Amino acid sequence: MAVGSAAADQTIHDVIGRAGPVLPYTTEKAAAVQLLPPGFEWMPPTYASGLVYASCRRAGRDGKWLYPHHGQWSATEPLAMCGALLRAWAMLAKAVVQP
Repeated sequence: MAVGSAAADQTIHDVIGRAGPVLPYTTEKAAAVQLLPPGFEWMPPTYASGLVYASCRRAGRDGKWLYPHHGQWSATEPLAMCGALLRAWAMLAKAVVQP
């Protein structure tokens, strides 16, 4: 997907269990920033060949975890951020299921 969509925004909203109105997470950086899991922080984005890499990590851990960061390449920064944060949320869900 080269651009975001209302359907993708709704899916992300539902999967993460957000309440309230669905924001344009996949098209607006300010909306995507709000989806970061508690205790995580954004790392500076990387740009290459017309793409952007967004990543997040647990705040204050400096890579001392099995997964030092969660990231995603995409055509836009909001899409890359959504991919990264969904990976982070998935890791948290996996940690709850597996001891």
